[in-house]
Amino acid sequence: MQISVSEVLARTTLWLRVTFRFVGRLGFGRQSALVATRRMFPMRALSPARKALSLFVGSILIGTGVSLLTQANLGLSPYDVLVSGLLPRVGLSFGQTVWLVAVVLFVVAAALGQRPSRWGIAYVLAIGVSIDAVSGSITSPESLGGRVAFVVVALFLLSAGISLVVHSGTTGGAFELLTAAGEARGLDRRVVRTTLEVSLLLLGVALGGSIGPATLVIALGLGPMLGVMGQALTDHSYGRACRLMEDSPEMGHPSPMPHRVG
Repeated sequence: MQISVSEVLARTTLWLRVTFRFVGRLGFGRQSALVATRRMFPMRALSPARKALSLFVGSILIGTGVSLLTQANLGLSPYDVLVSGLLPRVGLSFGQTVWLVAVVLFVVAAALGQRPSRWGIAYVLAIGVSIDAVSGSITSPESLGGRVAFVVVALFLLSAGISLVVHSGTTGGAFELLTAAGEARGLDRRVVRTTLEVSLLLLGVALGGSIGPATLVIALGLGPMLGVMGQALTDHSYGRACRLMEDSPEMGHPSPMPHRVG
């Protein structure tokens, strides 16, 4: 049975649409996922202390996840493929190269009218420090099973870290600023973040960055994991808000429960 070129293209387009709708709606990498998840789960940490703690712990978890992926040597998420491609050219550590890329993107965002906040800078600094700290304390597994285990744990840590950063209600990083700059100019936010992610991935591949099976695992698994963890944090925050309302002298009613994902 022969299939025409037009049928192949039609089936491929349909597959890509389905994949993007159910898997890529929350992003294919840690930077894009942070942008996509923020508006989907509106519940936030209420106090400044909780905001700072959520941002700090989330950043550490993200940095640890990136470190595990680098040690697994099975590929990285799109943003980090670019970082790994730059490593031999800039002579810096992985964490320091993350800072370098972030500075460049921050400068571009600032030129477009979106200046980074202290939260966004703290987020990037914490990730870079944790990447180098964890990478310096662990070694790459010798067995394939150990490397696969590193990828699985990294996926969990990235999802948990991104969810906590979103829960903090603070500015995450350069992708958010660039997406906001695009929106201010009438561009669709999904198109902006996806274009950024794909462009950086292609540039990283061109520079010889680390791409492999783990890149696909992160791309396909990050969205569903974020959906589960983001909803769990939203449920927790909503329940806490209800309890505070019940304990208040002036009884009130909390806002309706955010729509569940998937």
